[in-house]
Amino acid sequence: MKSQTCAKNSRNNIPANVKQNLLKKSCFSCSICGKIPVVFHHIEEWAQNLSNDINLLLPVCDSCHRSIHGEGGTLLSKDELYDYKKNPVRPRVLKDKLPLNRKKNYSFFIGSNFIENGKKANLIRFPDGSHLTSIDISDGNLRLSILDRIVDNEKYYLIKENELMIDSSDIWDIKYTRNYLKIWKIVDGKKRIFIELIFKPEFIIIKRLETIFNGRPFRIYKPRAPHKTKVQKLRKIIEDYEIAYIKLSKQIDSLPEKYGTYKGANIDKFLKQTQKDIIKSQIKQAIMFDHKNEFNWGWYKYHTVVDQLVENSKVFRSENDFRSKTSLPKEFEKIERHISEIKNNYADEFKKLEGTIVEHAGFIFSGTIMINP
Repeated sequence: MKSQTCAKNSRNNIPANVKQNLLKKSCFSCSICGKIPVVFHHIEEWAQNLSNDINLLLPVCDSCHRSIHGEGGTLLSKDELYDYKKNPVRPRVLKDKLPLNRKKNYSFFIGSNFIENGKKANLIRFPDGSHLTSIDISDGNLRLSILDRIVDNEKYYLIKENELMIDSSDIWDIKYTRNYLKIWKIVDGKKRIFIELIFKPEFIIIKRLETIFNGRPFRIYKPRAPHKTKVQKLRKIIEDYEIAYIKLSKQIDSLPEKYGTYKGANIDKFLKQTQKDIIKSQIKQAIMFDHKNEFNWGWYKYHTVVDQLVENSKVFRSENDFRSKTSLPKEFEKIERHISEIKNNYADEFKKLEGTIVEHAGFIFSGTIMINP
């Protein structure tokens, strides 16, 4: 039976729990040689029994799969395949060489943050001088490295100069297809997503990451959406402040004029507007600080929700658009056009990553765009 037919008719029908149990037994690699990624071979031909029984399946790499289904006949007997199933190779470190060396640069999504021009993209610098990702093009071709963790100043890499190196000792599950990698680890007895990477022709997307750099947590994640009831409560608070502000604003406008005009400027109107602006600023601070503890959210989530609700308010939203009132340098306009083009071309990626944050050492950033010169 041809390997293509075997894969087409059966691979996608194998239950997820069966795949995971098989991969755990083989340490998420080829049972015969230890390589990744893997497919699932039916030791007993699929065409004969149409069975995805776990006892009949063997995780193998494409190369070993071809040797089993080779044109000159199989290299390995069924007895040998069952022996590999019973005693798989089980490497401690899973390795694969990523075909990136012909690329001249790479751009990144780090969560919702976009970094263009990978030629100089040594991204997210830590106090010891190391970077989460680094690029080396000194020989004219791209070499990519991504840190796994740093323990006592010793660096452990997930990818080092295009070579994927996965420590399999604490993995709960893994999905890997060369253009996609997702790893779950057991942390404090719970399964957590350690990393989720997406490789595209022009981008690497680090969608999720949860690791430690010298004792400090580093996370790329998308916070849970706030509970609708709590958002509605916060919206009601803002609406009450709107009513109070409108009432105060009318009272200020009704005050008698004292100063008249000076050089064509209405002094009373200016003073009244200044007073209203001060009150508006004080109300915004009250919304931000006086009610935070009522919602039991982290600062970033609370700040984000308040900002969004305030911007939707007809009373408190920002009225000043700096860019519309300022003459921008042509180079900046060029960058903005470039950013708009990227967003249009990769709209799906931007949408999926919207709201994803990077958190480390008390700092949080989200939705930024950097264009390296």
